[in-house]
Amino acid sequence: MRRKRRKGATRKPRSSAATSKPRGSAAPIKRRGSAATRKPRARRAHLGRFQAIGEAGARNAATALSQIIGRPVTLDVPWADAVPLERVAGAAGGASRVVCALSLRVYGEVRGNLLLVFAQDQVRRLLDLVLRHSGVADGSRRAPDHPELSAMERSALLEVGNILACAYLNAVGHLLGVSLLPSIPGLALDMMGAVTDFLLIEMAPLSDTAVVFACEVREPASGLRGEIFFLPDPRTLAAFEAARVEDP
Repeated sequence: MRRKRRKGATRKPRSSAATSKPRGSAAPIKRRGSAATRKPRARRAHLGRFQAIGEAGARNAATALSQIIGRPVTLDVPWADAVPLERVAGAAGGASRVVCALSLRVYGEVRGNLLLVFAQDQVRRLLDLVLRHSGVADGSRRAPDHPELSAMERSALLEVGNILACAYLNAVGHLLGVSLLPSIPGLALDMMGAVTDFLLIEMAPLSDTAVVFACEVREPASGLRGEIFFLPDPRTLAAFEAARVEDP
């Protein structure tokens, strides 16, 4: 039997806890980083083009290295990828790997960092080839695992870094239609993680991801092996996207 509602009586409103909130009142979902920091991920569609550009630079650098040591040098496994900053050292062979690294800043309409890397056991092999071809009869006289470098050896490595960097950037600049200038090379004998951390300090406020161009160069007869890494500044990636090159 229904109760009759008293005249003038009104229904009690439901408690505020049970009432549904109007649409759009919920707090927005927080995303990591700003739109600028998410751009490299969005540019994965251009990785084939980036790889072609990096390969052209590495091929020119390999030709320059061949002239320095007087032997044929081959190019192996070129790649380009968008890598989270904390994984860059791993992508370069591992953070704890001890390397000889020649690093250069890249200036011009496109900016970034160029890194030439030789594993610790490759340094003496490289020096022996460079110095012998330069007319130093005994090449590098120190033991293969000797950690210290003489003034002459350091100078030779820096010259190698300068020549290879100029060759790499000339090829890349030609494809982009811009002029790229390398800084004076820096030389470090350290773990790969320390080397990449130093390069990524300035990039961290701009992006949580680095676009990395990479390639390996080899001299088969001696077993010499080195790696070339180019990390463009995230703010200049548009120049690479606009380059007229065919994806591999």
